[in-house]
Amino acid sequence: MKKLLRSLLRALLAIVLLIAIYAPIRTRRLEARGAQFRAQTQAAHDAVDAQFHHYEQTVNGIRSHYVEEGQPDGPVILFLHGLPEGWYSWHYVLPSVDHGYRLIIPDMKGYGRSDRGDNDYDWHHVARQTVELMDSLGVQKFYLVTHDWGTIIGSVLAHDHQSRLSGFVRMEADLIRGSSRISGYLQKPQWLAFQSHFIGSWLMQDAEWFIDTVYHGGRMLTPIRQADRDYLVYEFSRPGVADKVPNYFLNSNRDLDTAIDGVCHNTFPFPVLQVQADHDPAQPPSLFADVEKRCTNVRIRWVKNASHFDNFDQPEQVAQAINDFVHGAQK
Repeated sequence: MKKLLRSLLRALLAIVLLIAIYAPIRTRRLEARGAQFRAQTQAAHDAVDAQFHHYEQTVNGIRSHYVEEGQPDGPVILFLHGLPEGWYSWHYVLPSVDHGYRLIIPDMKGYGRSDRGDNDYDWHHVARQTVELMDSLGVQKFYLVTHDWGTIIGSVLAHDHQSRLSGFVRMEADLIRGSSRISGYLQKPQWLAFQSHFIGSWLMQDAEWFIDTVYHGGRMLTPIRQADRDYLVYEFSRPGVADKVPNYFLNSNRDLDTAIDGVCHNTFPFPVLQVQADHDPAQPPSLFADVEKRCTNVRIRWVKNASHFDNFDQPEQVAQAINDFVHGAQK
């Protein structure tokens, strides 16, 4: 028995040593491949960028890249994207959102062209930095529209900074926690796997594989367009992104009580709309069957014939839900 344990230990140490030696080699190879990919797709990337207005703002040493559209002096709508996305997550939705509003769409911290030097990804801290960005842009009150991981941070923002919001459109994230943590991990294994920064970073470093994996497997009903795939890979392959984004998953940064339960049982002084795709495997309709009874201050609206990335599947429906909400909230 002792010989078997020693053999297993030696094998484990050999594997760890092999990974330790191979990991930096793999990182350099993937960084070189990412740089080559960006060079090859630069013209197409720049052509997309030219259709929107891009800006950068540095607040307390944190640089944020954002897109701004619409009426500069109109009511403000802030959009927060999910994983593994960026401002581009909203580019099909934006043209159909009422441009009488001022639309602000940042790359969240760690993504795309936004800051990757800061290591504090506590959800409350990131929410506060997002509000500080709005302060720097002269925005006091705003509507908040979020998707996927943007909804996690947005939910914390809504809880911590209630006086700043005019309304909250919350997309593609749990509103009621399941009875079992195990069942939750089975449905969303990344929440368990990415608690290891090494695992999360290892997988995200291969941006092409990661994007291809995430945008398949039922998370879109319509095949992702090549142009969309290439833009997302371009942005996600930027140096440092794969090192920073996994920090959002770390246990030390989490507060699910606020991000989920705090919204379901909210007493916010503004309306909350849950927008949910009818074919999302990560949040199936069964999870929202009794929302109106359990989350009395949240309304729900379904996006039909769409999966998790409904902002790509059905952007017109998503934009209409946003327009109806902000117009109704102002009456």
